Amino acid sequence: MSGLFLNFYQVDIPTKAASIDSVEYSPYASKEAFIGLKKSFPNLSFYRDDDKILLWKNSNESEFPENTVSINIDFTEKAKVLSKILERSIIDFVEPKGYRIFKNKHSNSWGIISSKDVLNGSIEGLSVNRIVHFSPCFFFKESKLLLGFSLSTSLKNSFTWSKSEFEKYGIDIKGLKGDDNRIFANRQSIKRFIETKGATTKYDQIINEENKNSKCFAVIDGFYKWLDKNRTEIKLPFGLAINAISKKYLPFEDELIKPEIIGKPQRYFYSNRKNTQGLKYYDQMVKAYQPYSLELYQNKQINIGVICPSEYQGETEGFVKKIEAKLKEVFHFNSLNFHFKTIAGKELENYKEVLYDEALQKCDLIYVIVNEAQEKLSPNNSPYYVCKAKFIGNGIPTQDVQIETIRQNLNAFTMTNIALNSYAKLGGTAWTIEKEDKLKDELVIGIGSTLSENGQFVLGIAQVFHNDGRYMTGDCSPLSSFANYAENLENHLYKTLQPLVEEMSKSGTFRLIFHLFKSASEEYELKAINGLKERLANYNFEFALVHLAYGHNFRLYYNDGRNDINQGTYIQLSKHSALLHFVSKSDLPLKIYLDKRSTFTSLFYIAKQVYWFSHLSHRSYMPSKRTVTIMYPSLMARMTEELKKVEGWDYERLKAVSEKLWFI
Repeated sequence: MSGLFLNFYQVDIPTKAASIDSVEYSPYASKEAFIGLKKSFPNLSFYRDDDKILLWKNSNESEFPENTVSINIDFTEKAKVLSKILERSIIDFVEPKGYRIFKNKHSNSWGIISSKDVLNGSIEGLSVNRIVHFSPCFFFKESKLLLGFSLSTSLKNSFTWSKSEFEKYGIDIKGLKGDDNRIFANRQSIKRFIETKGATTKYDQIINEENKNSKCFAVIDGFYKWLDKNRTEIKLPFGLAINAISKKYLPFEDELIKPEIIGKPQRYFYSNRKNTQGLKYYDQMVKAYQPYSLELYQNKQINIGVICPSEYQGETEGFVKKIEAKLKEVFHFNSLNFHFKTIAGKELENYKEVLYDEALQKCDLIYVIVNEAQEKLSPNNSPYYVCKAKFIGNGIPTQDVQIETIRQNLNAFTMTNIALNSYAKLGGTAWTIEKEDKLKDELVIGIGSTLSENGQFVLGIAQVFHNDGRYMTGDCSPLSSFANYAENLENHLYKTLQPLVEEMSKSGTFRLIFHLFKSASEEYELKAINGLKERLANYNFEFALVHLAYGHNFRLYYNDGRNDINQGTYIQLSKHSALLHFVSKSDLPLKIYLDKRSTFTSLFYIAKQVYWFSHLSHRSYMPSKRTVTIMYPSLMARMTEELKKVEGWDYERLKAVSEKLWFI
């Protein structure tokens, strides 16, 4: 078979009404009470439906709690209930077959683990097992219910050697995470393990083969065929039965679900020049047509500092000559002045000795040369973070460059990206994208997050003000925890909008589009918007709350995984949800969910906006794998969380570099 395949397997269950036992939810509203109820009746399935908890038997021996009441459920109206019944029945069918099964607590997905080692015992001490991820799903498209499930697959590494066996065979366990007698199989420990054993090539060959899209497609296709073959053994309650499990290539359901292509945006350079010569590479375009912000920097003297341990001096001098040539060649600088500061050693104290050097304090950007091991130090002990924190306080962005990169990987691609990063940190804009004239003024607010040291979400807020995507870093909100998120968001929006609303409201209603890393809630985003409406009572605005996520189970394959997927592939699943594909060689699309409480509901328009913003990343010339409206505030939040750990630094110092992309 060929064509585009979405890993949604439609299940045909002739729907009807059923009488289902229930209990009131209120006595079990607390987490402890609900867990206690489930433990008391292990042979029942439970599902909360508004103010009721629905119950059904998993076996004939099951008993019901007291005070159960039968209620009539119409499955055409309660698709969630039918989906839950299907989920539980398939898991109950699979579980006795010898698989290990676990439920992902962060998503509505089950992991079904095979006992087979894909390494076939070829690397003693390490096992890699295949997981099939099963997730029930349903959606309505033009009032038609599509019920079914999605399947995806991944690999799980685990060590069969204990911690003592690691030490016995000479594998250094220092710095590796684990418990009393185990080493956890994370990226760091696996890398050290296979390098020590001399098995890197063998491991990479097997894993790369297993992770090919064609292999992943074959795995889930085989699992689907097994379920379909045995569907009569999948027992559903209430007299329900599975008529068929369908695998369909797009388009399907009478063109209800079909792929569309969102085209790439046109890039604009100095004086709005376009790529009229048909140049292939984006850096060539910047070089040929000159950067968008050429006039701001072309004839300005730019001072760039370099902090370099003496033992790295020779290689770093070569890097400086290369980066100088690249900046002049691509970004058309006429006056670059480098201040090279050699320090005696690699210790933090050596770096601290030049923090207040007079020449460095006058620089516009400083390269800090470090080694790979220093990157892993805690921020308070890291030369890079300490230098970054101290120089940011004086309005000077920094960029770390690893000596390993200089020695081993200073190719044209690396130099091109370092130069682009440098230009962005100096405050330059290399290109913009085409803008569409709109009837209404529009502001996009991106909200991303990171995890703090204690595992709590920390939120960062950033804005893209212009239709052409130029990023205004000038007013980033203080980072928020969930405790003060709604208040901070409302205050931040009011502060941002207050000087703009008079102009924006000239066209009538203006528009706010929120790109969120999480689903919207009454407690946070809507609370902030309602507060903002009260404070801007004389103006009208509409809004859209858009959740952008990769934590889902949908996958896309072209020609059964043998070919790449077109970038910009868009598939609308329902009125409020869609998939958008960014990376041609990946099988994982972005899921876009438009909150139903939004007052602006043009989903294709929003998806196009999300895709176009991915062409604005100033970390690389290539389009980002994520839209920058989510990526930038996440990077900002992560970097700021690390800087907070540096002694003597505070958030207010970021105002000194507010016009520059310091956090990339």
